[in-house]
Amino acid sequence: MNHSVEIKESPIHGKGVFAIRDIEEGEIIAVSHVTLLHHNEQMPELIATLEFPWNEEYYALCLSDVGSFFNHDKAFNAKVLRQDKQNLTQTFSATKNIAEGEEVMIYYNDDFEDFVTD
Repeated sequence: MNHSVEIKESPIHGKGVFAIRDIEEGEIIAVSHVTLLHHNEQMPELIATLEFPWNEEYYALCLSDVGSFFNHDKAFNAKVLRQDKQNLTQTFSATKNIAEGEEVMIYYNDDFEDFVTD
């Protein structure tokens, strides 16, 4: 159970991740377990919008915690800190202070890999 954020309806798009308390810059927000989906698999659009780049053959879909519910923004306040390829987890952290009630946003467009630090 996550004590920093919750999933609820977002004014940006569908559901989003929101701070339920103040979160400090650098703080770990969530560690999500992932399952891998082959690039060639035809995914329904709803699932495809939840995928993260993983490697040249697979995308990752977060199965635990809030991982696949972050919305995108160029002015992001969180990021994927680490993709653990061995343990199949993805760790998210705050890139700046996030106030209680604020939507937690990450950057995940074409150059997503440039924003993953580990």
